[in-house]
Formats: sequence, structure tokens, C-alpha cells
Amino acid sequence: MSIVRRLITTVMPRGVRLVLPCAAVLIALWCIPAQGEMIDGIVAVVDDKVIMHSDLVKKMQELGAQDYDPSAARQVLQLMVEDVIVDKIYRSMGMPRIELSHAEEVAKGMKVDIVSAQSLIKRNSLMEMMVKSRIVVTESMIKDYYDSHKAYAGSESLHLKQILIKKDPEKANKALEDLRKAVPIEEVAKSYSDLTARDNPDIGWIAVDDLANEARSSLTTGKPLDIVGPVTLGENILIYQIIERGVSGGKPLDEARDEIVETLQEKFRNEAFEHWLKMIMGDHYIGIYM
Repeated sequence: MSIVRRLITTVMPRGVRLVLPCAAVLIALWCIPAQGEMIDGIVAVVDDKVIMHSDLVKKMQELGAQDYDPSAARQVLQLMVEDVIVDKIYRSMGMPRIELSHAEEVAKGMKVDIVSAQSLIKRNSLMEMMVKSRIVVTESMIKDYYDSHKAYAGSESLHLKQILIKKDPEKANKALEDLRKAVPIEEVAKSYSDLTARDNPDIGWIAVDDLANEARSSLTTGKPLDIVGPVTLGENILIYQIIERGVSGGKPLDEARDEIVETLQEKFRNEAFEHWLKMIMGDHYIGIYM
């Protein structure tokens, strides 16, 4: 259901009328077996557009739902109602017909069906037209976003070299003895390591938070050029040399600015469009029968 979560807002828009189902209008809310046949029924009406339960089940399947879940069904129905309104607005504004090749490209990228892709294109076109020009991202917003996301500041890290030996404690002890005799780790790795990338034991900068629990305490208390190990991880025995301590993965504000502006613009565009769409939906008759 991941694609469902990406496409749906669960807030009931202003103007939606919750209508209790009655026998004259609603045959059944759910697919119920009756004498070997599946009974269909109306689940929503949007102006003159009727959405049947079979339409809802089909849409859920197209969005990747494996099982019928009532909560997910209500969310998908909300999306279908919005899609009807979006299509009406799109047509009323005389927007161009969506090329099939464009829809197919979006469908492939988003992993949705063609109809859902067409709806996404219409939403995006309306968003660009109605709200894009109204979005303003200030320096204060950029700075607040930067300060609130610790990833931009980087993380405490260690630059490490590593020797990996498989299932051979005696071999690991011999490697450790050579290192303690000041034999360069590159030479020791060539003699003993069972896994060395490009004949180089240097594994680069590793964030402290990403270190295995078995190695973290010893490595974080070590100093540059210290030998740490042997550390047993499953069937592997590891010996490390600390090269440097520092911060890695950070990004200064000047480098992160464009990325942050794009992120905030996208966030504000989506919020503004959802607000605008809810207002527009208030002008339409919407009956929900589930």
C-alpha cells in the first residue's frame, strides 16, 4: 500500500456530504457473495459521476493493495473523488489533452496505472498554474530548515583501514602481531586479509552511528593510528586502524541552499494546492456512501 500513502490525503474536504446509505440507492457497500455472484453498489457520487464499489476495488488493486482493508478503501475512495473534481477543473480550464506517451512515462516512473498517471499529471499542471507563483521561500525559512536537519551538519566519523579474516583466529593473531611490530597495515592486509578492496585496506570514512555494536566502543575511544581488534562479527574477524577522527557527510548552507529551496517549494506547493482543492470541492455535490 506504499503508493496509496504517497497519493492520498485523508482529510475530508469542506463541502463533502456524508450521506447514509439507503436501500433505494445503495445495494451493498461490500462485495458479498450471494448465490455465487458478487453484488455491486454505489460508494460515492460526485455531481453526476457515480463511483461503484467495483470501481473502488479495481482502483485499490491498481494501486497495489493486496487485500481489501476498510481504512485503505476509504482513503482510495477519497482519492477517486478528488480525481473526479480535478478532471472537471482541468477540462473547464481548457487544458491540453494529455499525450499517452507522457502518461506512460509517468506511470512507469511512479509505478501506477495509466489512469492514475493521467490524474497526477492533471494535478501537477493545475498546481503549477494556480499556486506556484504564490510560493515564497525566505532566507529565514532556509536557515530554519538547515538548522533543524542534523544531516547537513554531518556526523561524528572515523577514517578507518580494515583487515578482514574469515574463521581463522590464529591467522588474525599473527596479523595483529605484525601490526604491533609496526609493519604497515597495507603489507599486513596483503598477507592476511581475505577481503581487500582493490588491494587497499582503506575503507574510508564511517559514521560512528553506522559502526557495528561490537566495534563501536573500542573505535570511538581510540586515537589516530591506534590498532583496534580483533573484533568478531559473525564468522568474520576484523582488525582496524584508526586514521583520522572528524565529521563527514555534512554540507555547508551555501551548498545546501538550492536543495533546501526546492524541498520547501515542493512542500508549500503541495500544501497550497491541497488547500485550494478543498475549497473548490466545496462547490460540488459529493456523497459518500461508506
